[in-house]
This record gives sequence, structure tokens and C-alpha cells, in this order.
Amino acid sequence: MNADAVIHRNNVRVLGRTDGPALLLAQGFGCDQVIWDRILPFFTDTYKVVLFDHVGTGGADPDAYGDAKYAAFEGYLADLIEIIDVLELDDATVVGHSIAGTMALAAATRSPRIARLVLLCASPCYVNDEGYSGGLQPEDIEAVLQMVEVNYPLWARAMAPEIAGAEPGSEVSGELAENMCRLRPEYVRDFLEMSFAADVRQLLPQVSVPALILQSPGDPLTPEPASLFLHSHLSQSTRVDLLARGNMPHLSSPRETAGAILEYLEASIRA
Repeated sequence: MNADAVIHRNNVRVLGRTDGPALLLAQGFGCDQVIWDRILPFFTDTYKVVLFDHVGTGGADPDAYGDAKYAAFEGYLADLIEIIDVLELDDATVVGHSIAGTMALAAATRSPRIARLVLLCASPCYVNDEGYSGGLQPEDIEAVLQMVEVNYPLWARAMAPEIAGAEPGSEVSGELAENMCRLRPEYVRDFLEMSFAADVRQLLPQVSVPALILQSPGDPLTPEPASLFLHSHLSQSTRVDLLARGNMPHLSSPRETAGAILEYLEASIRA
């Protein structure tokens, strides 16, 4: 696929310094690229910042979502790698939030253009397994999918404060609820089902690039054991505990989150 087609399909935008180090921001569940708005000013003076929308969200090509490829993790992973390739983002840093962190891990085993990862509230697998705590049991997943089908807007508004790590009625939880409610319920169900089925634990020994793992307390989607598992199975990982609560520290605490990323990148790129 040519560059123009990929850029149109995923509503790719490039901000900041055209000659700066490449920094691709990949969001997980709940939003399109607007979720990064509060954190962008910390990076655009120095970095070439790449934003995009997953097919099915935001300004991505709505016609592309009918493609059967987006029923599986592999479809979104392929898009991520294509964006990196068509923009020729060599020595790139991929910041992957939530399930996009899972995608970034898999992409790092395939793309030589990826030089480092920032895994923001990311998990290698969301489902509990023998000797592994991903946070969810199969029956939990079925209950979530059923609630989304029955009344997605109600579920989104109820979950937004917990995901955001903010009080109900706060500006942050209201902003997240509004962003979540912009998504089509059928997309949300499919995306959640795809996310819960993803499992990249077997790929972790193949990830040879450095990775920063950022974990928030009280994250309802990524329990601490999942990030500790990442840290213990990634050979070049650094793990940092944030003060911000919930699954969206880039929304609720952009300064703290950006500071942790910048400190890591400045040391990593200098090295």
C-alpha cells in the first residue's frame, strides 16, 4: 500500500520538528488520537511526533473498517508497522498505551525501524493464566462484552472515572466519557474482544530494544503483576511507577507522564 493510502486510512498526522527524533504515539482502548492532546506540548519542540487513528475511530477511513482484518490483533499490528514504514521512521520510539503497547511489543520483533519502546499501562496479556495475573477471568470478559452490547453509553460513563483515575464528575473523567461515547458500540465490542484475546508473552524474549514500562496505581485494566511480568521478561527494560492513578495518566497527569518519558528518552537517545 502506498504512503497516501496509509495516511488516509489511519488519519496520520506529523507534528513538531520534521528533523527531530521520531516519536510515534499509539493509543489503546477508548479514544482516538485526541487523547494525546494534553501531552503534545511537551514533545513537539524537540521531536517529530506522529499521531494516527485506529481504523474504526476518529478520522480514520470509515470504509476501511469493513475489512475482516480488524477482527484480529494482527490487523491493527499490520497498520502500525505500515505507518512506520511509509513514513520511514528510522530509529523510532513507539509510545504504546494499553493494547497499543501490546501491539508495539509485537511490532518491535518485526520492524528494524523501532529503536525503543515506551509501554504506558500496557499488558502482554489481559487474561489470568496459570502462574500469570492479567487481571481478568474469562467470565469477566463475557460480562464486559455483554454490558457493552446492552447499553454502551451507560457503561462508558460508568467506567470513565475508574479508567481515568479521577473522581466522577471531574473534568478529566467527563472528557474521557465524551471521547469514549463518540465510538460506535459495535466497534467497541469488537475492539475489546480483540484486545482481550491478545497474548504476546511468548514474543517477549524476542524484543531486543530498550523499553520503558510506566505503571499507574489503581489501573483497572493493567494490574501491577502484568507490568512486573513485562519487566522481568524484557531484557532491556526500565520500570517506573507513576503517582497518577488509573489507566490514562497521559490524560490525568500529562506533566508527570511526559516528564518520565522525556527523562528516559534523553538518556536513551544520548546513549
